[in-house]
Amino acid sequence: MRRWTERALAIEDPALRELALGKLAGEALVAEGAAAFAIFAAPAHRADVVRAVIAYEILYDVVDAIGEAPSPDPLAHNRAVHVALLDALTPEAPLRHRVLTPAVGDDDCYLPLLVRKCREALCRLPAHRLVLPGLQRFAARAVEAQSLNHAGAADGHRALACWAVAQPVPDRFWWWEVAAAAGDPLGVFALMSVAGDPRLRACEAAAIEQAYFPWIGALVWLMESLVDQREDLHSGNHSYVGHYLSPQHAAARMAVIAARASAAAAALRRGSSHVVLLAGVASLYLSDPRACHPEAAQAARAIRRTLGWPLSALLVVMRLRRRLSAIADARRPSGRRAARRPWRHRRRRPRRPPRCAARRR
Repeated sequence: MRRWTERALAIEDPALRELALGKLAGEALVAEGAAAFAIFAAPAHRADVVRAVIAYEILYDVVDAIGEAPSPDPLAHNRAVHVALLDALTPEAPLRHRVLTPAVGDDDCYLPLLVRKCREALCRLPAHRLVLPGLQRFAARAVEAQSLNHAGAADGHRALACWAVAQPVPDRFWWWEVAAAAGDPLGVFALMSVAGDPRLRACEAAAIEQAYFPWIGALVWLMESLVDQREDLHSGNHSYVGHYLSPQHAAARMAVIAARASAAAAALRRGSSHVVLLAGVASLYLSDPRACHPEAAQAARAIRRTLGWPLSALLVVMRLRRRLSAIADARRPSGRRAARRPWRHRRRRPRRPPRCAARRR
């Protein structure tokens, strides 16, 4: 993360530099959660998994923000920008990324560098060939879902609804739940992580894809929409949970999705680790103070009851983490004068020799 921050500081275009730095600062906890998936990789390959998932998460955040910029043709603009997500998971293909926003030029190499670093780290993983088809399916769904989502304000997201209804998903899903599942990148992180296991089998990769789309992906993206609900209402952004008939309807439906997501995670190989990671991602969103707002509190309680003790334990840790981060931010010097002020180092006292050495002398 520090390396990508240094690279973002070197971006020449001021609009893209500000956007990249803002995303790195605002989505740091999400990136750390993505890196936690490296526990599924063999120890020798965990560093490459971390590099791959961090690069993909940063890329996802940046292109998502660029896609929200105004454009004469929002759908074409979003597809041209979001195709970088597919490029990052298609090592042999040439880069197709183009930035069409006038305020963000294509002269900076920040996004192409993210794509290349993700590709390089992915190709070093021993089982990457087994997971590439699944990764590309995840990315292709995300490109279309996010593009239709950003461009759908004019028609009330009818095109997104039609696309979501046509997706092959099990059981009965509302269209906005399918669209939410398609936009979530958690399945990409899971497949990248198991690609670091030389013993991975194709059936295991397929099982992970089926578990993370649609169940786990839908739950995670809906939780993000839940905590962002008030901001989306004021900004006019599309809110997935806003399609539910009432907070009670949202709570009941999200409890069902949480139960199926937890069961799907537990059924995988090393299922207990998948369950704990799911609870960790849920704690990231439900520890947010906005989860206590009246429009979100009922659904948040329903998810906590459904996921049970792993979430309850991790919520304590995540709330403490947020509180300590807030205290550290409040105490951190700000402004140019503080930035120039050198840090004062305390004088270190001479270390006392061990008692046994004193006795020998």
